[in-house]
Amino acid sequence: MNMKMKKYRYIISAVAAVAAVSVILSACTSGSESNASSAAPGLSTSAQESTGSSSGDISGSESNDKNSTLSAKGLRDAIAKAYGDNYLPDQAMDAEMIESEFGLTKDMYDEIVAEAPIISFHPDRLVAVKAKKGKESEVKRALEDALTVMKEQQIQYPVNVAKVNAGKVLEKDGYYCFMILGQTDDTSENDNDAAKFAEKQIDIGVKAFNNYFA
Repeated sequence: MNMKMKKYRYIISAVAAVAAVSVILSACTSGSESNASSAAPGLSTSAQESTGSSSGDISGSESNDKNSTLSAKGLRDAIAKAYGDNYLPDQAMDAEMIESEFGLTKDMYDEIVAEAPIISFHPDRLVAVKAKKGKESEVKRALEDALTVMKEQQIQYPVNVAKVNAGKVLEKDGYYCFMILGQTDDTSENDNDAAKFAEKQIDIGVKAFNNYFA
């Protein structure tokens, strides 16, 4: 009987020892988790700072990528798309024609797209040009002079006066755009109505120009 009691005591002692060890291990584990939990906010803040920095870099990269995708051809396409079937310039102008009508020589630009209608009666014109560095003011002046000349010439064609007078020379990020564009006006009964119609039509091109660089 004494032997059995001794065995039970040994077993109880062993169980108690195991239980004590378990409690100690549990306490250690809990402490580690608590420390890890308290450290998490610091890690999170660091991650946010890193993310913020990365976000800034991405933003700059996106800006550079945007600038690298700009082109005179892309600008022309955006404007033509805005007008759809009412985009009338359907004939590409070569370098000689561009110099003759707009005063732009090859040493003044890196890229250019210029178009006019096959039917010469229409005054519609589009020039999208990327000026060479240092030539920006010359390009702008040449286009503005060309627009002035066209306005003076259209006195001979009263039906085109409103459209030509609504013409614009626009600039953004080294790109310049000469535009006389829009639907043919078959409805206006007086000069005032014709002018309003022409302004609404040219606004389509102006918005397309601005959206291209947005």
